[in-house]
Amino acid sequence: MPPEKAARGKSSALNYGIQFAQHSIVAIYDADNVPDPGALRPLVSQLISHPKLAAVLGMYRAWNRHRALITRFVNIESIAFQWILQAGRWMLLHVTTLPGTNYVIRREVVEKLGGWDEEALTEDAEMSIRIYQAGYQIQFVPSSVTWEQEPERFRHWFRQRRRWVRGSNYVFRKFARSLLKTRPRRIGFELLYSLSLYYIFFLAVLISDVLLILLATGVIQLSIAGPYSIIWIVAFTTFVLQLIIALGCEPGEDTPKNIFLACIMYFTYAQMWIPLVAAGFYDDFVIGRERKWDKTKRYEMSTPK
Repeated sequence: MPPEKAARGKSSALNYGIQFAQHSIVAIYDADNVPDPGALRPLVSQLISHPKLAAVLGMYRAWNRHRALITRFVNIESIAFQWILQAGRWMLLHVTTLPGTNYVIRREVVEKLGGWDEEALTEDAEMSIRIYQAGYQIQFVPSSVTWEQEPERFRHWFRQRRRWVRGSNYVFRKFARSLLKTRPRRIGFELLYSLSLYYIFFLAVLISDVLLILLATGVIQLSIAGPYSIIWIVAFTTFVLQLIIALGCEPGEDTPKNIFLACIMYFTYAQMWIPLVAAGFYDDFVIGRERKWDKTKRYEMSTPK
């Protein structure tokens, strides 16, 4: 691949690579991925069986999930995201969104839509929107699994996720208005909600933290009587239980260690998203920093998954 193409990021690489595709279905994998044997079969089978499908995606799992605390958190996060959001949205609404890896897509659809947007830092989210707006669907098939590396250092995680936030900002600004007009409405609103998720989560955690601190220190007092302590405990328990249920969907993941990590994730991993989303907002909406592709740090793959 020409160096100038590689420097422009993944979208540019995909647009370059698809020129050499010789078949009607294209499989997308990140370079660090190790798919399970037979991972492609269920994806391709679903795609060729349903003409309305433009793409079919599988699961991605953390290959190095035992290597560091941050990879253990990311492992729990990715399992929860895929089993709660991806699987849940597909079952309830027949809506799901492309990940960056382990999916197959019809070449004719990519060509019809003009290829991947080379301005997008999250080309998967951007392509997902255009697929739905063109009248196609995307299906989630969890029986297909690939294994990928996750950042093993906080600074590497922060750089990767900052790129994700900025990519979501770009896609939101590009499609927010048109999604309100997308039909059926449930798809448009669900996709708009998906693009807003970083900021919804950011505000929820931030408001929760501020209220907890102000109430605990006595700076503010609620004059309206209510079972606020019980409500907080129920909300926190719900947060933990959904993580544990999602872990139970993957063999060997609902271990005591992972359950303990799920119990402390709100006070640790969830808090890391406050400076992260704030940094992405500052880059795009305050100073207008130029968007540049930032390749995720990769590591030696020397131990089995």
